[in-house]
Amino acid sequence: MNKEVVTSEQELIRYARKILEDNSLGTFIVAEYQGSELVDLAVTFSFGGVESEFLADCQLRPTVKDVAYLAARVLTPGINPLLVTVKLTPSLVEECKKQGVSCLDLNGRIWISAKGIAIEKDVPPRNKYYVLPEPPVSFFSLKSSRVARVLLSYPDRTWKQADIAELTKLSKGLVSRLLNHATEQGWVDDKRGAWSLLNREALLTAWEAADDFHKRVSVQQYSLLEPNLRVIAKHLLQEFSGDIAFTQWFAASLRFPYTECAILSLYRRQFPSETDLKRLGLREVSDGGKVWILTPRDPGVFQTVQRVDDFPLVCDAQIYLDLIRAGLRGDDQAKGLRGWKGFCKT
Repeated sequence: MNKEVVTSEQELIRYARKILEDNSLGTFIVAEYQGSELVDLAVTFSFGGVESEFLADCQLRPTVKDVAYLAARVLTPGINPLLVTVKLTPSLVEECKKQGVSCLDLNGRIWISAKGIAIEKDVPPRNKYYVLPEPPVSFFSLKSSRVARVLLSYPDRTWKQADIAELTKLSKGLVSRLLNHATEQGWVDDKRGAWSLLNREALLTAWEAADDFHKRVSVQQYSLLEPNLRVIAKHLLQEFSGDIAFTQWFAASLRFPYTECAILSLYRRQFPSETDLKRLGLREVSDGGKVWILTPRDPGVFQTVQRVDDFPLVCDAQIYLDLIRAGLRGDDQAKGLRGWKGFCKT
């Protein structure tokens, strides 16, 4: 598949016109709009015998504030606002739905809502995809995700950038860029340098979509004779030194038990040595182990540890991410935890 780099709004407008006019969903009639600097295109859309008119704002990097501004400015009866960009994020789509602004991107995602018309599709192009000249900030990379973890761990706290930088051990410049991106996506609110979590669900959903468990964690499984997971957990806490934090089924069972817990998972900076295994009575196995030890590629998981019944656990958002694609009914436990009223509250 070929890649097309979109470097200006003029290019975006040109590509948008071609994609709209070649679209198979319905009939789009597109013309340049001269009546306002806010609007770039006038679009008439016919679908199923129903015709609707739109005024389209084409933006390379739209934010939630742009969506609200567009919704407030296009007020002509019978005319619908439409946001066009290179690549829509789930958060922006949700904000568009909330504000009543139809939206589409060059890469096949479209949400149109008008009188007599409701369309939502996400069909990636077959021959060409469109990108911006510079990749957006990688908010959920190994190190950058420390900021998301901190915000979700303390949802009611107001932060200064320096406080987040100190806790996450990230540079102030990187924290600033990440917070600005999060503000654009509508995940956080900035009130004169005081930052707070604004939309927990949107932030966690975006993190879930970007997360790849096997790229950030190495896992080894172990078997042993002791059947009681709490007894095992206490024993490991006594015997292991350094950072330890429980996750997945065992951690979720201490927060909000929803499914049967048969596996004890914990983060540790390194796997146990042969001497450790003999002392603990653990035997490494390829599958079916009762104890899973996870070594993270980034130690940020240890920065927001919570304690429940004297057990150190990773934060609720991390438990959720570690469970959602883990199998063994991990997705059921993850969804139960996320739907619990105490989720992400300590």
